Amino acid sequence: MTKRMLLGWLVGLVLAGAAWGQAANDGVITINGGRNTMLMRAPSEPFVPAARPSSNLVEIYSNLGKGTKVYNAISGYGILGPDAGQPWPQSVGCGFRPKADHTVTEIQVGATWVQGTNSLVVSLNENNKGIPGKALHTWHFSNLPVFGHCCTLQTAKYAKGIPVKKGKLYWVVLSPQQQFKNTYGVWNNNFAGTQGTFSNNIGSGWDSSYQVLGAFGVFGK
Repeated sequence: MTKRMLLGWLVGLVLAGAAWGQAANDGVITINGGRNTMLMRAPSEPFVPAARPSSNLVEIYSNLGKGTKVYNAISGYGILGPDAGQPWPQSVGCGFRPKADHTVTEIQVGATWVQGTNSLVVSLNENNKGIPGKALHTWHFSNLPVFGHCCTLQTAKYAKGIPVKKGKLYWVVLSPQQQFKNTYGVWNNNFAGTQGTFSNNIGSGWDSSYQVLGAFGVFGK
């Protein structure tokens, strides 16, 4: 193969890869097979103020920002069904440790939608040797805002509450609904870039690490 042929082949491969990685929304690109999603332009207008948690609740954990910086509108983790057009499906868990005993009654997450069925599952999970374990409670969200918009939050409420213990690791997990295999959603990164215990599952089991967390807050009594 001549140098010219090799160069042409490489350029073609790069362009094909870029086209394949381009999601349906203008300016959206995928990285690492959809594990990460970015918007290569400014966030979309209009800005929508985030709903605040119920006023009678205490903050158990939160990395949510304020104003136009509630979450990172242009970067996050793909929440992917097996037919979302990416090499692997993906669910994502972000860990937190309460500083005191509490009862969780409300969770907020910065989650958006790229293409496919506009629906996601949010759960609060116990820890299982450093990875997300059994779901303690599960919620379903639909009609998420389009990726690139800020700052609508998805708010999960459970009046009965879920007891959590001081210093113990718990997980907030976002997953596609099983019956909707074409979902491509995004768990937007927190705006400040706060890092913590992170885990993702691309169909072969949970794999934990320490990196930037998705935007979320846990509230209760």
